[in-house]
Amino acid sequence: MNIDMIMKTKLSKNNNIIKIKKIISQNGAILLVDKDKIIKNSYIIKKKLKNTIIAPVIKADGYGVGAKALIDILINCKYKNFFLGNINEGIILRKYYKNINLYILNCGFPFNTNLIKKYNLIPVLNNIQEIELWNKNKKKLPCVIHIDTGMNRLGINLKDIQLLKNKNLLKQLNIKFIMSHLACAENKNNSNNKQQLDLLKKSSNLIKKLTKKNIKSSICNSAGILLGKKYHLDFVRPGAAFLGLNPLEYKKNIFYEPLTLLTQIYQIRNVSKGMTVGYGASYKVRKDSKLATISIGYSYGLSRLLSNIGSVFVKNKEIKIVGRISMDLTVIDISYFKHNEIQPGEMVEIFGRNRSLENFAKKNNTISYEIICKMAKNIPKVIY
Repeated sequence: MNIDMIMKTKLSKNNNIIKIKKIISQNGAILLVDKDKIIKNSYIIKKKLKNTIIAPVIKADGYGVGAKALIDILINCKYKNFFLGNINEGIILRKYYKNINLYILNCGFPFNTNLIKKYNLIPVLNNIQEIELWNKNKKKLPCVIHIDTGMNRLGINLKDIQLLKNKNLLKQLNIKFIMSHLACAENKNNSNNKQQLDLLKKSSNLIKKLTKKNIKSSICNSAGILLGKKYHLDFVRPGAAFLGLNPLEYKKNIFYEPLTLLTQIYQIRNVSKGMTVGYGASYKVRKDSKLATISIGYSYGLSRLLSNIGSVFVKNKEIKIVGRISMDLTVIDISYFKHNEIQPGEMVEIFGRNRSLENFAKKNNTISYEIICKMAKNIPKVIY
């Protein structure tokens, strides 16, 4: 399987089905990415902000969809700042883009100053040691200071700054802005949100005092933007919202969903009552049935948790998964359809028009972020 397959094409009514079926036939599945819906999501984000810089987060190879493909779209939306997960992502993308800012959220250990400088990357400094190492640069290169305000994951505690022996340490830095990360932004009623915002402001004021500079600040991810104006500050860092992933808990998704995952029926067979299906014979056929094997399994990210309880869509009809999901094959019961109505090569939807990615994630007892990061990276993408 060519997991790096990202194509840009215009899918007209006359040729789209042929192209899609060919890709599925050769790879087992396809992820369709609607560029126009990503652009519409960008517009929704911009409409909610005023005088705030937007820096898309494109980590984990653009949530599996393809960082370069997403940046190509977002550059046309006038974005110039992008956040990445690690140094290697920055190295790869710097080869294609010379005039955008690439921020690295996790620079790893040991902190590699030379590599960051070589590829003109901007590090997010997560501890005092990284600040000390970055300070050794003769030239004041840009950086971001990450303050931990309650996530207890990465970042510098306020106490670390208060106890600094060298009060000039921060003053010597070229700090682009100070950031933190909201832990509970998906729930606007969670008191942690305000506590984190207040702590960031307190930390920011202390750093401004130490540096005698007016430094920008940032705390918002996709969900944070929807908390309201007081959280927007100077910089926001949405990621999932561009891909239509619902950032809010128990709320209707306000973003367009640009992703559709399709596979195909590979083989059809008639089975008699009492026969079993798949590994472990975990499903016994209750009546004479027609079963179809589709070209997708857990190696594509289709969770085995869906064995015997999950579903897919064929001709817009929800169809049950029967038996255990295999590595690259899954069996479904198509007895609903008339004789010869379904043939090998028929397209099967995992999520898309008939079922949102969010609802599919709920069937998997997880979140849409995890689903797309796992499934998209192993499946050819078509940007259209």
